[in-house]
Amino acid sequence: MRLLLETHAMTQSFGAGDLDWEAGVVAAHHKLAVMEAAMLEGRGDAQQWKQSDRAFHHALIAACGSRLLLESCAAIYDKYLRYLMVAVVFRGNAAVQEHRVLRDCALARDVGRAHDILVEHVEGCISHALTQNPTAFAARARLGERLSK
Repeated sequence: MRLLLETHAMTQSFGAGDLDWEAGVVAAHHKLAVMEAAMLEGRGDAQQWKQSDRAFHHALIAACGSRLLLESCAAIYDKYLRYLMVAVVFRGNAAVQEHRVLRDCALARDVGRAHDILVEHVEGCISHALTQNPTAFAARARLGERLSK
């Protein structure tokens, strides 16, 4: 669901974004890059990193033109985090590079490449979470299923 909504919002945002939107993407990426560098050095704060990651992904879609789409993306992103952040899911240099490419794609308005990278990014996070802490991830998923009924 995250990929479906976020890639659609990204397409709309890349098409409608103006200079202020670009500045927001660059600023959000800069803050995220600083947090990622701290995480790579082992001195980062996971909560600040998660907030910066969320802000960057929001900045990419901020110009989509639909408040409802932004709210839906935010709700899905929060659910996505609920499952993936059982263990801190920082994938290191892979995530850093994907975020950098997403920023560059936004500035170049390269929607096709951005979609490919976002799919790689999300699937990489899920794969990483499953390999890092499969028991906690599965338990969290079962709890989520029970709560959503």
